[in-house]
Amino acid sequence: MKAIFTKLFALALAFASISHFASAQAVKFGKVTEDELKLSTYDKDTSAAAVILSDYGFARFEYMGELKLVVERQMRIKIFKKSAYDLADFVVPYYQRGSGKERVGSIKGFTYNLENGKIKKDKLEGSSIFDEKTSEYWYAKKFTMPNVKEGSVIDVSYTVTSDFIYALRDWEFQHKVPVAWSEFRARIPEYFDYKFLVQGYHGLHKNEQLKETATGSAKSSPDMLNNAYVWIMKDVPALKEEKYITTVRDYQSKIEFELQRVQFPGQTARIMTGDWAKVTSDLLTEDKFGVQLNRSAFFKEQLAGIQGKYKTQPEQLAAIFDLVKSRLKWNGRNSYYANTTIRKAWDERAGNSADINLLLTSMLLEAGFDAAPVLVSTRNNGRINPAMSPMITKFNYVITHVKLDDKEYLLDATDPLVPIGVLPGRCLNGQGRLIKKGADRWVNLTPVTNYTKLVSADLAMNAQGEIVGTGRESLGGYGAINMRRTILDEGESKYTERLAKEVGDFKLTKPEVKNLEDLSNTLDITYNINVNGSGSNNSIIYLNPMLGRGEKENPFKLEERLYPVDFGTPIDETFVCRLAIPEGYEIEEMPQSIAVNLPENGGRFTYMVQQEGNTLQVLSRLNINKPVFYAQEYAYLKEFYNRIIAKHAEQIVLKKIAAK
Repeated sequence: MKAIFTKLFALALAFASISHFASAQAVKFGKVTEDELKLSTYDKDTSAAAVILSDYGFARFEYMGELKLVVERQMRIKIFKKSAYDLADFVVPYYQRGSGKERVGSIKGFTYNLENGKIKKDKLEGSSIFDEKTSEYWYAKKFTMPNVKEGSVIDVSYTVTSDFIYALRDWEFQHKVPVAWSEFRARIPEYFDYKFLVQGYHGLHKNEQLKETATGSAKSSPDMLNNAYVWIMKDVPALKEEKYITTVRDYQSKIEFELQRVQFPGQTARIMTGDWAKVTSDLLTEDKFGVQLNRSAFFKEQLAGIQGKYKTQPEQLAAIFDLVKSRLKWNGRNSYYANTTIRKAWDERAGNSADINLLLTSMLLEAGFDAAPVLVSTRNNGRINPAMSPMITKFNYVITHVKLDDKEYLLDATDPLVPIGVLPGRCLNGQGRLIKKGADRWVNLTPVTNYTKLVSADLAMNAQGEIVGTGRESLGGYGAINMRRTILDEGESKYTERLAKEVGDFKLTKPEVKNLEDLSNTLDITYNINVNGSGSNNSIIYLNPMLGRGEKENPFKLEERLYPVDFGTPIDETFVCRLAIPEGYEIEEMPQSIAVNLPENGGRFTYMVQQEGNTLQVLSRLNINKPVFYAQEYAYLKEFYNRIIAKHAEQIVLKKIAAK
């Protein structure tokens, strides 16, 4: 097969021209115009700190003793503001594993500036280009363009030559700054049958396929050797970050390439997409994955101790989980492959996510549990599309699945603050793939608990407007996890010291943290409250009943959001306050009670202010009942928060009763 493959491509590529397809770009490297240098704003987005004027890519196959995949890229960027200087920092990733390599070469770059009416250019020197290893198999070629300033135009070009001829890289049309023109061309031998997956919300300006013969002409012929493609987008808006999202890369306009099959003349078609049964089988025999699950001799003594102490499986499950959490410290690196071996991680008491969770899985298997690893893509790595063919490189993490009686648990021992059965927030990202012989399947990575926060206060006000009393914050679920992390990272004493500092008119004293290390209970923080008054009797007292705890800014600012809002977890936030008003005063005005609902039970906001004698009772409760809201629900969600902010800003007016 390989000999036939080599001969066919040697013949094909010897006669196929570079083609008009490759040379169709209008912008030539190094030919920067004075108009481009004088450009002060981008007319399609005048607030933009920079614009990518053009981004050209061309992929082709070349015979260099053996077949290689070559991708050329040329990018031109206009800098308007200092905040875009980071665009002068280039990172080109490349992959190397075994004898297969990618190489980044032919790097050229110039920075152009207009000085005293003349174009001045600064060349990227070879000494400014260096390599960095970013993970086990991934590296990066890094360089920074010289003399970048406001008004500069940057021109960069490079080539990536790859031994991995079956892996055509994604092309990204959209970036964090606007793109005036993005064009990707590919010349693909007819023996390769690719599936093209266009993602994002910006439409293609041009999408063409041509047939190329050995002479490079664009006509259909029985002798055709290549399929030539072009994809173009223009006036692509900047990809803007907003709150509550996995990663904007999930919604970035780009094209992905998936090789479906390869068929050489006279040969049977070879299916390339594979299936999960084969992927599962390969992973379970992989030295840094499945083989690690069978290594158990080094922890048998500790396991025997647990099984001797605890007799029920739920107790043993919790004890094994706690043992791994307490013994091994996560080094912050994500991977679905063990760094070396789980034995080494055990001895060194540290490891990446695979070291820790494959070890957890191994211990559970040895203890007789029905356990298996689950491949995960973390939120900042991007969502997995289950409809796509198996591509394990889309994953970057692994957790543990356990079935006990009729219940299923997902475990992650990398985070000491996460209780058993609860996943860290970074793992709440669509679906993961259970890697289990004969039973591989998708599992939902949904939260089993909410973000909960209850703030309660019991207060009294005097005639000078001073408020004194006690307060309590009680956090559960992901609220407790987040706050425990904040307190432990900062140190409990420093946290309480910071909490006790006076902020504006508010002062919290004698703060006390309870249940900091008891993950099975809510995290409670209590304190005394003092709010400064005016220092003299007032005929009118204005009071915000939320006491500074209200929502002040809408997190949803876009007129239209094309991608979903992903809270990660349902939310339950409650504020309850009892406030005794001073004698001799009456309520002249107070907020009306309201209840606002999101469509289809998506959420509810309840706000009530009631008077009982000389006591005011204030209740504000926000419920977000589902983690994800889609683009068509955005307007409702934005208005929902507008109503919350408006209500939280309303004040109570107390009026002094006239003496009789």
